[in-house]
Amino acid sequence: MARTPKDKTETKAARVARPKVKPEAEAAAKPALTVVESASGSKPVAVKLKDLVEAVASATGGRKPEVKAAVEATLAALGEALASGKALAVPPLGKLRVVKSKGPALTLKLRRAEAAKAAGLALADDGEDS
Repeated sequence: MARTPKDKTETKAARVARPKVKPEAEAAAKPALTVVESASGSKPVAVKLKDLVEAVASATGGRKPEVKAAVEATLAALGEALASGKALAVPPLGKLRVVKSKGPALTLKLRRAEAAKAAGLALADDGEDS
């Protein structure tokens, strides 16, 4: 069987011309990234559930099994509220809200209460929703 040459225009899709962007213009369009390091200069350490339970138990004088149940229930309630898109106003911590949600991952924004007071920014008063 003899093969017939195919017309190249029929088999390949037309290429879309992309505008050429100069590297200077591309760099100006993107904001510069800033690396923020911890004050101690070392890598930040994650607080684990065990550490949190020990800290709460020592602060409250409660027994660890009881404190662990309370901490786990609190974290579960906070996680459910954030997963449903609710904003949290936890006075010692600050205000926490979901900025972006992509699958199981949430991007959160936390506004610390102490930092806002030091900067002179007003937080919501008691009983006032924001």
